[in-house]
Amino acid sequence: MISIAICDDDSAIICLIERNIRDSGIFLENQPANVFGIEAFSSGAQMCAALDTGKYFDLIYMDIEMDDVDGIATGQLIREKYGHDSTLLIYVSSHTKYHGRLFDVQPFQFIQKPIDPNEFTRKLKQAVKKIESGNEVFIVKKGRDYFNVKKKDIISLESKKHNMILTISGADNIEYRGVFSDEADKLNNTFFIQTHAAFIVNINHVRSFHGTYMIMDNDSIIPVSRQRAKDVKYAFMNFREK
Repeated sequence: MISIAICDDDSAIICLIERNIRDSGIFLENQPANVFGIEAFSSGAQMCAALDTGKYFDLIYMDIEMDDVDGIATGQLIREKYGHDSTLLIYVSSHTKYHGRLFDVQPFQFIQKPIDPNEFTRKLKQAVKKIESGNEVFIVKKGRDYFNVKKKDIISLESKKHNMILTISGADNIEYRGVFSDEADKLNNTFFIQTHAAFIVNINHVRSFHGTYMIMDNDSIIPVSRQRAKDVKYAFMNFREK
């Protein structure tokens, strides 16, 4: 399910955004009832209280100017305190003067008030596409057991003879039997690239690139072969999520 939040101190705007989501046609009436959910908050503090309970939202529509905790401060808390780096933030405001301050919270989009329905639908489609691609799963078979791993959480895949070692962000590695070429075919997302005969990495988990090796965000060092260095550098510079 795609979980959506709307945070605005104007109840009319909350209703308008919710209506635009439902009228967009992206979530059709004949789709399963749990395909998306919407929660509304009238302040940044109220939203943070929900996040304190463990709530996670894939997409948040956020006003900037609010009385208690403004939208930019709330965005900073979402990124820094709660660590929700993959949440997409769409700021909705009548003011463009805040664009410079928004840089630190890495917003996905900005929608200016009054809201244009066509612009709203176009940006919602982009958000849903990005969320769905991030929710794709990589299925691992280990003996009689099967594991679903979100592709966005995969840091790297390493081949050691006939053993595969899948390194996952925030979880234990999974070691299993497999054929490297077959497993590589499953990782056909734009953000995966083969760096070496025995390694595939998720570009979004690369901290730095150093020509013959790269350092991942879990501090592991992945070799980069001379033959693949040019393609790896290009992917690192162009295909990471912004």
